[in-house]
Amino acid sequence: MREEEKVLKTVYGLVKGDPSPVHLPVSLVTMSQIADLPLEQVQKCCRVLENHGCLISGKGISEPIYYITRMGVNEALNPTLPFYIYSSAMPQLRKRA
Repeated sequence: MREEEKVLKTVYGLVKGDPSPVHLPVSLVTMSQIADLPLEQVQKCCRVLENHGCLISGKGISEPIYYITRMGVNEALNPTLPFYIYSSAMPQLRKRA
C-alpha cells in the first residue's frame, strides 16, 4: 500500500463513525502516530491528497488540520486513483516511444 493510501485510510478510520465525517478535523500528529509514518512524510502525503481532492486543509492553533472530503471517503473505501508526487526539484524523465 502506498503511503498516501495509508494516510487516507488512517483519516477515514478516525472519522468514519461520525454521521458527517467531512466536518471532523484530523491533525498531522495524530495521523503520523496512527499510520506509523514520520510527520514530514505525512505532511507530504496530505499535500498530494489535497491536490487530488481527497482532503481539505484548515488552520489549526499550531499546525494545519485536515478534513476528508466526500471524494476522499469514496477513495478510502474503493481505491481507484494512482497518487503521484510531483516535485519541481526532481524533474520527471520522459520515455520516448
